[in-house]
Amino acid sequence: MELKDIKNVNQRIYELDPSINRNSKVIFIASLIFCLTRNKDFLNLNKLTSLINFVDEKTKPIDQLVDLASNEINNLGLEKETKESVLASLNLIRGVSTGLNNDREKLQRFIEYFISDVYYSIKSDDLFLETLYMEIDKKAEATDKGIVLTPIFAAELMVDLAEIDYKKDIVADLCSGTGLFSLLSYSKMLSNMNKDFENKKIGHGEYKTYEERLYNSIIANDSDPKMITLCLANFLLKSLNHNLIYNQDVLKLQKSTFKIEINNEKITIQPNKAILNPPYEDTHKPLDILYKNIELVTKRGSIGNKIVVIIPSQKFGNNKKVFSKILNISTLETVIKMQEDLFTDSGKSQPASIFVFNADKPHSNEDVIRYYNFTDTGFVYLKDSGLVDKNGIYKDKKNELLMKISGKWNRGKSNNFIRTWNNFYEVNKDLEFGTKINPKLVDVKKEEADITWENITIKKMLSEKEDLIKSVNNNFKDTDGSFEKYIIDILSED
Repeated sequence: MELKDIKNVNQRIYELDPSINRNSKVIFIASLIFCLTRNKDFLNLNKLTSLINFVDEKTKPIDQLVDLASNEINNLGLEKETKESVLASLNLIRGVSTGLNNDREKLQRFIEYFISDVYYSIKSDDLFLETLYMEIDKKAEATDKGIVLTPIFAAELMVDLAEIDYKKDIVADLCSGTGLFSLLSYSKMLSNMNKDFENKKIGHGEYKTYEERLYNSIIANDSDPKMITLCLANFLLKSLNHNLIYNQDVLKLQKSTFKIEINNEKITIQPNKAILNPPYEDTHKPLDILYKNIELVTKRGSIGNKIVVIIPSQKFGNNKKVFSKILNISTLETVIKMQEDLFTDSGKSQPASIFVFNADKPHSNEDVIRYYNFTDTGFVYLKDSGLVDKNGIYKDKKNELLMKISGKWNRGKSNNFIRTWNNFYEVNKDLEFGTKINPKLVDVKKEEADITWENITIKKMLSEKEDLIKSVNNNFKDTDGSFEKYIIDILSED
């Protein structure tokens, strides 16, 4: 589905009720999706007025829609907390909560339009609800607060970094929001499986086996009832196992929480990959949430267990004790600094970085953490459009980054910055470097726990300064005046 079509959906809902808030908008759409994915009669426009009486004065049309959707929810066999939260969310649009009933003829036309023009246009790899939510974000008032959604291009990068394998991996999306990481992970695995089948790397029997395991390969959880409602709508659109959606406090989840039913028997499954964007407010304990995710995917004797998180870098230095616990059960491998306006579409200006942890082993003081500056993604913020890949260069930049991380990049092409006397204070030239930290000191020394790009750069510069001094036997002479000219140029800058 094209962006202009999703913009049109947003505009038409606004025309139904100009004062409707963002949550009611998306819950309304989720209600339609619940009916369309579960009730075949609802797909038939000729039967619509027999399901919803648009002229009934006793029960308003929106209330009838909620009743139909609620009936389908009750028949899904969801986890108890999940079902109760979804039903409560649907009630947000009942009665006089919205003005969707104000023009019943227009409401009927909208539902008919959604069934015939929108629902049938949603492709298997579309991120319909996420894109709609972001479009609503751009137009929402400052007082109409929603969650901070990870931009789709950044979320796709995080899924790539998780290195998901459809043959063996189970992915945990435990701060799911709308389920963006769930959908992208599923689409990635499905695409790879289909490619392998087309290229005859797997046969019909293997394809069927992997297809069945893929159904149970995504676990989602969120503590916000409205978000879990949207996540469920997404799972139904993708035909994923909706019984693996949980509405719990992530910090209270246990490995025994995640179960599937096979031959009437409940079997525990364990994720080995986790991708998350936790809430950043300290009251929500973002680092504790990260630790819990690592704990849930850690399995003794297994390999390839990864956790990818996007979070402000300073959170680690601000909570040394939890960071130390994290390093006791996982290795920090990669830090990717992202652009500062990443969350502008959600009305936030919080800079964040992507961190990749390997839960196969604890971090040692010999482990090298690779840092990458990915602030120049090609995406720029345009007032009426949000973040856009203005010149179509993001794909190439992302591929270059992933090749560098995997070690496949031709170093001859790399823009490696070498510090000399004549460029010493140019702190933004480093695009890639490695560093080490001592996990035993993280809990007691804030400087060791501070893994922000800025602090690591300063430490690197100090080390490079020592190397430069040693290279001239502690007796530097500015023989050609270039160092003096360099200092003058710096001091002359505006």
